[in-house]
Amino acid sequence: MPKGKWRILAGVGLVVALVLSLFATGCVKTVTTTETATVTTTAAAEVRTVTVTATPAPTPAPTYSYKCRMNFNHPGDSPEGRHAYAFCDVVRDMTDGRIDITLYPDNTLADWIEANELVMRGDVEFSLCPLSDKYEPKLNLSYYIPYVGRTIEELKPAYEKGGPVYEVTQELCEGIGIKALSVYGMGMAGCTLKEVPPSPGDPDVPKGMKIRVMPLRLCEATYEALGYIPVGIPYAEVYSAIQTGVVDGEMGGPPFQGYQFRDIQGCWIQYNDYIETHWYFMNLDFFNKLAPVDQKILEDVASWLGTLRWLEVAAEDEEYRQKMRDYGMEIIMLTDEELTKCAEKVRREVWPIAEELVGKELMNILYEAVGVKR
Repeated sequence: MPKGKWRILAGVGLVVALVLSLFATGCVKTVTTTETATVTTTAAAEVRTVTVTATPAPTPAPTYSYKCRMNFNHPGDSPEGRHAYAFCDVVRDMTDGRIDITLYPDNTLADWIEANELVMRGDVEFSLCPLSDKYEPKLNLSYYIPYVGRTIEELKPAYEKGGPVYEVTQELCEGIGIKALSVYGMGMAGCTLKEVPPSPGDPDVPKGMKIRVMPLRLCEATYEALGYIPVGIPYAEVYSAIQTGVVDGEMGGPPFQGYQFRDIQGCWIQYNDYIETHWYFMNLDFFNKLAPVDQKILEDVASWLGTLRWLEVAAEDEEYRQKMRDYGMEIIMLTDEELTKCAEKVRREVWPIAEELVGKELMNILYEAVGVKR
C-alpha cells in the first residue's frame, strides 16, 4: 500500500525537521518543520499554505513503547488512505517509535459503528471514521444534521478546529471514553440511483424509488422529505442490496463513495444534505496515560492533516464527479433554487427531530455558527 514518506532529521537543540511528501494525481504536498511547519498544497492551479506547530522532544524522553492498531473504513490507496498512513508514519517518527501505529484499512477490524465500540473499550487504540451516536445521541451533531449549510463554505466555520461543533464534540466524546483528535471532512453528500428519478430537485414530487440510507433516524426522515422511500441498511450490505433489487440506490457519502457503486448505478445527485465528516479519534484512557509531549504530537499531527483536508475536499468532490461522468453515469447538480427548496422542507420537517435527539441548546449553537435563523 502506498504510504506518506516521512523522514526525521536530527539537529541541534530544539530543531527537528520533518519532511512529508504525498503524491496524488495532479497534486503534490510537501511540509518541512522546525518548530513550525508550513504546508503548501498545489491542486487545480490553486496554491494555499497552512502553518502548524511542531513539539520539541523533552529531555529525557519517555521510555515506554506501544504497538497500536488503527481502524480505517476506506481503501488504503484512496486519498484518505494516504492521509491515514501519513498519520501513522509521522506519529511513529516524531515519537521516535514510542507510539507505533499499524493501519487496518477497508474495515479490516470492524465497520465504523463497531470501530467506535472497540476504541471506547480500548480493544483498538485509534480509528479514522465517523463518530457513532449509539452511546451518545447528541453526537448526531458531529455527524448528521441535514441542511445546516448547503456548501463547504457555509459549514466549515462550525466543523473546523475552534468551531462550535468541533469543541462540543470533544466534550461529548470524553463522556464515552473517546478522545477526538481532529475532524476530517470527506466531502459534500448526495446519492446514487439506477436511473434519474422524477424531478430530483423538487422534494414535493414523489420519486417512487427505494433508497438505502444510513440506519439513523435523521437520514430516514431526510430522504423521506426529499420524496424517496428510505430503507436503513448497514454500509457493508449496500452493494448486494442494490444488485438484488432490495433498493434502487444509496446515500451516505460524497462523490468518492458514489464512485464505488459505478458498476450498478446510473446517476449521481448532489443533494448537499450534509458534509460527510470522519474523525481521527482514540481511546481516552490510553491518551491520558501518555506523556504530555506525545499527547501534543497526536493532536498536532491529526489537526494538521485535518486542516490540509479542508483545502482539498472541494477539488476531490469534483474529481470523483468527473470520474463518474467518464464512466457513463449522469451527474445531477441541483440549482441554488432547488437546493434552497430541499433545505427549507428538510429543515421544517426534520430539524424538530434533531432537536429531540441533541437538545435545543446544542442545536442553537449550531444554528448560530452557520448563520441559520430559527
